[in-house]
Order: sequence, then structure tokens, then C-alpha cells
Amino acid sequence: MKKLTASLGLILSTTSALADSPLLKDLKWGAFLDTYYAMDFNRPKDHDREYTTQPARSEEFNINLAHIDVTLKSEKTRGRLAVQYGNSVTKNYSAEPQDAKIFQEAYIGKKIGPQTWIDAGIFLGNIGIESWISKDNYTYTRSLISEYTPYYSAGVRLEHAIDLKQSVQLQLLNGWQNISENNNGKAIGMQYKNILSDKFTFTYNNFLGDEEVVSTKPRFRTYHNFVFHYLASEKWQFLAGVDFGHQSAQDSKGVNSWYATSLNLRQVIDQTSSLTYRAEYHNDPHQSNVVTKTPNGFEVISSSVNYDYKFDEYTMWRTELKGFYSKDKIYPAGVKYFNRFDGLLVTSLSLSL
Repeated sequence: MKKLTASLGLILSTTSALADSPLLKDLKWGAFLDTYYAMDFNRPKDHDREYTTQPARSEEFNINLAHIDVTLKSEKTRGRLAVQYGNSVTKNYSAEPQDAKIFQEAYIGKKIGPQTWIDAGIFLGNIGIESWISKDNYTYTRSLISEYTPYYSAGVRLEHAIDLKQSVQLQLLNGWQNISENNNGKAIGMQYKNILSDKFTFTYNNFLGDEEVVSTKPRFRTYHNFVFHYLASEKWQFLAGVDFGHQSAQDSKGVNSWYATSLNLRQVIDQTSSLTYRAEYHNDPHQSNVVTKTPNGFEVISSSVNYDYKFDEYTMWRTELKGFYSKDKIYPAGVKYFNRFDGLLVTSLSLSL
């Protein structure tokens, strides 16, 4: 809490220092609070849910994510400083030093060409089909694809708008979701986005780098993420992701691979409410990215239904029912048992300013 208080003070002092600057008019404050209650049907020991970062706890009222941010957008300068707190922060930043955990984003960018920007610092990860910020997603929980790709990255990114519909982004990063470097190498990433029509958008993301992810030795990793977003009508919307990962084998020569897919169908009922249906499959038999210590690794089928209700432009109530089936018994049940099945019922009330 002391670190969070100090960071809020930093934001306030920075804003105060800019009081006489013409940039002040380009600053925008924001805040988000996501409270929740979740029931894991297996009732895991100590209330900790495995293989997820949100919602991370079962059978208790808690905060998934809270952040306060200030954003700068001017003709030639941009940036965002956001400090955060919550269960998802604790889980995602478990390998980071304490000082780094409070920063959701902390970057500054400069315009270096008519359609080109360069940003440096900490920024949200671009791989996956969903944002860390739950209100921006079709469902309250993130898909398995998004859970096992970086929530955040640290480094430098170059963004260029090819035309009104196409953009490309190149990144030089510390690595796969790490602010504090864990080896002597750097990673690279790329994004290509194409708004093919008013209804259809295609995005491709990738990652290449040596990573100490699930072993003590760096292993070269490549990851490819394909995102398809289709607005069929005012009532029906589709969001799909297909991912492929490859990594040098952990204990032998050769290459291990894994893949995942997620399909979301959103039904807009009216201006205040909507339903989303999701089906997904994730297969990491070699445990290159998800460690289970079981014979078949992380092979999981999941489906869910999510209901949203917007009270107004600031507050939203979300409820999601989700089920999982694993090839191996990986889900903790009670004190000492494990199940192939797991179920989740979560309800959330969020405030966005």
C-alpha cells in the first residue's frame, strides 16, 4: 500500500509540474475498479484457483483489478502512467520485484514521422484476443489463449500506419512478460492489423526470443497469434483467435509445439445487456508454456456463457458460468484431490471513469 500511495503521489506531482505547460490540456485522467465474487466448484485448498490469473480467488469478495491512470495525447507526444492493485496483479507479477508490480503501463512516445511513433517503457501486451481490462472484453474471464500470453511487456516499440486501414508494429523486448531481465538475450515481436471492412478486422501478432519460461536454461521460442473480429450485424458479433507456439525442447534436441483456439459469439440484447457464448481448446502436451507435471500436459476444453448489464456509462454488472475438462487430473479439489473437471461461477461489479 505504501508503494501504491507513493506512485499516486508521483502522478500528482508530475501533473502539478506540468501545470504551466501547454501539454496539460492534453492530459486525461482515468480510473477503473473491478470487484468480484467467484465460486470454484472444486473448492480448492486455500481458495487459490490454479491455471488462471483472473479471477484468482474462490469464495471471497475481492478486487480483480483497480487502476488509476493519466494519459497524454498530443500532436507529437503521447504516453500513459497507470498504477494498479488487485489479485490479477499479484499473480501476473509474481516473478517481478516489488517496485515493478504497481505499474500497469509507464511509457512515453514521440512522433518521428507523419505516420510513425516510437514508444519506450512498460506497456500492455499485444498478443491474445482480449485486454487485461475486463470491461473491454466480450467475457469477464480471459480465454486460455490470453491467460498464457504476456499481459505486459517492457521495451521499445515502433508503430507505423501504412494507410487508414493498415498498421504495423515492431517491438524490441526484455522477453516474454518480464520487466526484470532473466537472461542475456532480448526478444522481438511484431503486429500487423488490417481493417478489411467496416465489419471485419484481422490482426496478426508474433514473438521470437530465448526465454527461461519453464526451465532454468533459455530455449528459443516462437509464437504466432491470429485474431479475427467480425461484426455480422448490430445483434451478433464474432471474435476468434488461433495460436501456435514452438520452443526448443527442454531436455533433448528438437522442437516442442503447442496450439490453442478460442471462439466467442456475442449477442447484443439491447443497449444495456448482452450475452456471450465461448468455446475454446488448448493443447500443450510438452508443457512448454503451461506446467502441469502430468503425462499429457495441459490439454483442456472449455466453454462459458457470460451476461453483461450496463447500469450506466460508468458501472457494469457481469456474470459468467464456465466449465473446464482436462485430459489429466490437474484441477485441485479440496485438500488433496485432483479432478479432470472444474467449474466456475463469477459475478463482478465494475466502475470505470
